[in-house]
Amino acid sequence: MKIQIIFLTACFAIFSSTSCFAKIKLDIQGISGEEKKNVKVYLEGLDEPRDANDDDYLTEVKKSATSALNVFGFYQPNIAIVVDEIKDKDEQLLTVTIDQGPVTYITHSEIAITGAGKNAPDFVALLATFSLKEGDILLHSNYETAKSSFKSIARRDGYFDAKFDKSLVEVKSKQNSAKVSLIFNTGERYLFGPLVFEQALPADKYVLSLQNFKQGDPFDTRKLSEFNNDLTETGYFKSISLLPDLEHREGLQVPLNVLATMQPEDSFNVGFGYSTDEGIRGKFRWNRPWINQYGHSIEGNLVASIPKQEASLTYKIPLEDPVYNYMSVQTGYKMVNQNDTDTTQYVASLNRHWRLSNHWQPNLFIRYDKEQGIQGQQSFSTSLIIPGVSFSRTRAKGGINTTWGDKIMTSFEVSNEWWLSSDDLIKLYGQTKIIRTYSGHQFVGSMELGAIQTSSIYNVPSSMRFFTGGDQSVRGFDYESIAPEDDQGYLVGGKYLAVASLEYRFPILETWKIAVFSDIGTATDDFSETLSSSAGLGVVWASPVGPIRLYVAKPLTNGVNDFGIHFMLGPEL
Repeated sequence: MKIQIIFLTACFAIFSSTSCFAKIKLDIQGISGEEKKNVKVYLEGLDEPRDANDDDYLTEVKKSATSALNVFGFYQPNIAIVVDEIKDKDEQLLTVTIDQGPVTYITHSEIAITGAGKNAPDFVALLATFSLKEGDILLHSNYETAKSSFKSIARRDGYFDAKFDKSLVEVKSKQNSAKVSLIFNTGERYLFGPLVFEQALPADKYVLSLQNFKQGDPFDTRKLSEFNNDLTETGYFKSISLLPDLEHREGLQVPLNVLATMQPEDSFNVGFGYSTDEGIRGKFRWNRPWINQYGHSIEGNLVASIPKQEASLTYKIPLEDPVYNYMSVQTGYKMVNQNDTDTTQYVASLNRHWRLSNHWQPNLFIRYDKEQGIQGQQSFSTSLIIPGVSFSRTRAKGGINTTWGDKIMTSFEVSNEWWLSSDDLIKLYGQTKIIRTYSGHQFVGSMELGAIQTSSIYNVPSSMRFFTGGDQSVRGFDYESIAPEDDQGYLVGGKYLAVASLEYRFPILETWKIAVFSDIGTATDDFSETLSSSAGLGVVWASPVGPIRLYVAKPLTNGVNDFGIHFMLGPEL
């Protein structure tokens, strides 16, 4: 009986004490902006007492508020605290009124770099950016940023023994003055050592062919990252990593351990997509990344939608390296039944790819193109041998959702009866797209230009003629519906192409933007027609799988009164 009474008494004490806790509401007065936010964060991190009038708690409130203001250079704040009971509620209002007082200035600044990297351009440039000079307000964030920046550059450039010989902030709060000392010793800069393969790989030769540094070069993690990315692009490896091995360094040379797993002998991928130009589109890809000791690979692709079906097979032969310097043999088959086009095409080509030092990628090729079918009311059959050259360059930042980038591609193709082609023609084509982002506001511009020299457009296969309109060109118009027509109104295709687009996207949420745009262009034989133009609105979502874009466009010419809806998913460059 006595035990039960003790137990019940204890339970009553626990529950009654719990009910005595009053919820404390916080009200900060006298300051605003980042200072107020920081004080709020500090105070909300304190353990709540049973009663806000608790002396220890009020002392902690003052200490925490002062610490929060120290970050911004305020060391002599005046803090008044008032606790009010809120009627009819089990709550207390804690009003903290702050006069932040005078700001603290840096009166003595001692910032220096010693060691082998003291004259390195990146460190020297870093010194000039710091707001830790005499006369500057003491902001602890600037001090921490400076320390972090020193360490970051040291790690990036291989100063692995770098350290602070002195890092100190001395504050004289009564004088509102501070002394800042940062003495950074870089130590020696380490060098690239040998590549060490953890296991024998059939691709060793091609790993070395992509190496963008020599043993003994100054260590630079940017070069290491670029090398690693190039190795991933070969398609040979399921995973590959290059890890500096500081424990086994010899002198200043740091070995690089190559940890790699080869791709399976065969890989298969299936995917689906959608665009308003083609509707639902299915994809199948087969890849054998490693055929023999010479690094040859083969890839097959099937892409099918209701209006288009195509298949291709590509055999790749590395020369100096498998990413930027190689030959490829390609065969393909394509059927198109869309608008006024009903054609079948067979293609075989030999291509020579490489990359220039300025990152332009030329491609010399010779292509056999056999095409037959109906364009409008014209039945045709062509057999062309087409040598040519193309140049392309793509630059992008921001990952799968590009925030900065541009893409340029230009090509020159020629066919002549001298080398057994069915017709003579010369074709020039170029396109560019630019994406730039400033403070969240994004600008997208694109342009296409093309020209064909031929005695008659009817001698040119349908796939080489110019058409425009649709998702990627003049929105608001149906896919490839802008082109010269015959007497019966059937699309024929043009000798010339000119298209331009400008789009502005303004942010409404972190990953959402509203777009306004205008497109203009034509496919023509003589530019006698009025240029087709449109304008509209859209929404762009930077999704985890890439940009998803939905546009509503209104044609402004050609007597079209309907609105066009365009939906696109996938990379923009």
